[in-house]
Amino acid sequence: MIVGALLGLVRKKSILSKELSKLKLSGYKISIQEKNKRGVKAFSFVVKIKKQKEIRNLNDIYKIINGSTLDRKVKKLSKEIFLNLAKAEAKAHKTSIDKIHFHEAGAVDSIVDIVSSAILLDALQLEKIYASRMRVGRGRVKFCHGTTLLPVPAVRELLKDVPVAALNINKELTTPTGAAIIKTIADEFTDHIDIKIEKKAYGAGKRDLKIPNVLEVVLGEVEKKNEKLVILETNIDDMNPEFYDYAIKKFIKNGARDAYIQPLIMKKNRLGALLTVICNEKFKEKLIEDIFDETTTFGIRVNKILKVKLDRQIKEMKTKYGLINIKIGRYKGKIKTVSPEYEDCKKAAIRRGLPIKKIYDEVKRNI
Repeated sequence: MIVGALLGLVRKKSILSKELSKLKLSGYKISIQEKNKRGVKAFSFVVKIKKQKEIRNLNDIYKIINGSTLDRKVKKLSKEIFLNLAKAEAKAHKTSIDKIHFHEAGAVDSIVDIVSSAILLDALQLEKIYASRMRVGRGRVKFCHGTTLLPVPAVRELLKDVPVAALNINKELTTPTGAAIIKTIADEFTDHIDIKIEKKAYGAGKRDLKIPNVLEVVLGEVEKKNEKLVILETNIDDMNPEFYDYAIKKFIKNGARDAYIQPLIMKKNRLGALLTVICNEKFKEKLIEDIFDETTTFGIRVNKILKVKLDRQIKEMKTKYGLINIKIGRYKGKIKTVSPEYEDCKKAAIRRGLPIKKIYDEVKRNI
């Protein structure tokens, strides 16, 4: 359903066959059709298997992805989704990630589903992804470990910190693979968002339910409002300062919007450092764990804040040194700041063998 909906936004069916061929995986065929689900036109994406399903562990799946010629970002996102799925399965079944055998998720069809999602998301080049509450069904379902209540244990684990709506439908509405994809890609979960819609699309589910069995995706521009962020802070006075560089880079890599160190004079006039890490709620728990791993602190202060943002627009400017992007910041419709894109100026300076200041000055003269 996720792949079908994203296909409706991309509208380039050929992109999947072209990119999936880089996966070097055989034994399957994809079928893409437009279906009517109780009056809603939706894209159906089905992976047809030519041979029996295989059982694979996480390393087997990583080898397939790493051995492909897919784009680096597609590989990274695909592996992140599988890792989150593996963690949830391991916790649900009280075992380690290494001992998890994916069964259905390790089969060719689920590898294709997850990698296809990553391919289409990369093609869309989205700035931010919002998700509504996850819809789950009721009742019981049979799976490889027997019979269980819905949602299945792995889904319950994946959706621990996610808002959920239980519908009065005795069917599985959210699978572990679907939950893992949405949990991994969503920057924020909210049912209320003001958006200027550019395009809408729907992905079709296999079952016919009493409601349209579709997944809706909306592409558009969100009205910029105050952003909710989290500040993680801790005072440190007994850590090797050489480690700060490594720690800061790790925090940024793992989702921090910003991370920095400030010198402090602490109690007993001891020299110390204030570590500040700013992130959104999605990355809070991971970054708390990272701070405990990489520093000597025994406690972290957690504060929720509101960040007031300028509406940002990127415009391409033609200069004698080539095309340079400029950032324009507006507040209540009025331009408050205009600045050249550093990376573009850097590339132009290297290409021309000029001081970067000269590139900046040229751009600013033409703004």
